[in-house]
Amino acid sequence: MNDLPPPIPSHQQEARTQAVMTIGHFLEGLGEPGWRNVLLCWLGRYDGLEVYLYPEDDPILTVRDLLARYVEALRPADPAQLAADLVTLPFCRYRAKRDDEKWKPLAETFSAFCRGTTVEVWESERPSPPPEVLQKWLLAQFCAAQIRNRQG
Repeated sequence: MNDLPPPIPSHQQEARTQAVMTIGHFLEGLGEPGWRNVLLCWLGRYDGLEVYLYPEDDPILTVRDLLARYVEALRPADPAQLAADLVTLPFCRYRAKRDDEKWKPLAETFSAFCRGTTVEVWESERPSPPPEVLQKWLLAQFCAAQIRNRQG
């Protein structure tokens, strides 16, 4: 029987909950509310990974912090630059393996991959998928969201 990793501390869970709302507020302030669903769906692919990571690498918190830097600098959220910055966040470098199967973040959520068991998680030098693939995927999701919003 595999023991699951311990849950994250309650203060980190509260920070994560607040960060989800803050992400939406930051995107509104940056004039890019169209990114909200894209980012939350993308972050959902990593849900559960936070229990294996250092708190400073938590996906939701690092996205919030990146957007905070945009807001502080009064920097517009150019979609290509935002996607490029997102793929450099630390959590993108983490990989997971269960038996001989490797996790593919764009194909399966982390929670689904784990299937209720402990998995091996490690930090790689390069993100998986590669940064250019992930950046194009994020931009495609953003464009699709923009089209859906315009169609009503």
